Amino acid sequence: MSYFRPTAIAGAAIAGIALLSSGAAMAAGPEAYMINLGPVARTNATKLLAVGRGTADVTLDGTKLTVKGLFNGLASPATDAHVCVGVGIGVMGTCGSDLTVTPGMSGSLSGTVSLNSKQMTALRAGQLYVQINSQKAPAPAGTLWGWILIAHEEVGQDVPRQGHWFLPQYDMPLSAEHGSTHELKTAPNT
Repeated sequence: MSYFRPTAIAGAAIAGIALLSSGAAMAAGPEAYMINLGPVARTNATKLLAVGRGTADVTLDGTKLTVKGLFNGLASPATDAHVCVGVGIGVMGTCGSDLTVTPGMSGSLSGTVSLNSKQMTALRAGQLYVQINSQKAPAPAGTLWGWILIAHEEVGQDVPRQGHWFLPQYDMPLSAEHGSTHELKTAPNT
């Protein structure tokens, strides 16, 4: 006759969960982010100089941020590129860490940067961005800006979308709006 021993089964289950949890922590890989590079805020003086587009894939492995991307359509050759910290999405900030950029009107962007604790917090708040400068539209404003955002699905212009839309101000884990106290609509027209 076999006896049901709940404590032995519970102990084995807890050990199994602990083993799975530790394995999951070990298996956790780099975090995926992305950049959509576009012209900086334009003025009448810069509207013909601040042109172009680009994209980049970004990974965060521990504190190492790796950027790999392409750009094109600049009005003059790129001169340098940097990781910058602003106060929010779309707001110019302070540029620091250098990236490698092709010195042309199209090319590649790459580099690995070790982030400090302030930059790590800024990344999760949607406050880190990449800036490419060019000969005719030099720093501090630059030519192209692109905020480093959590990797998300993108759809084309005029493509209907159902379900959740990526809204950086709400979907970045530490953004100011993410923790806001105002109510979000749960149904249309409410």
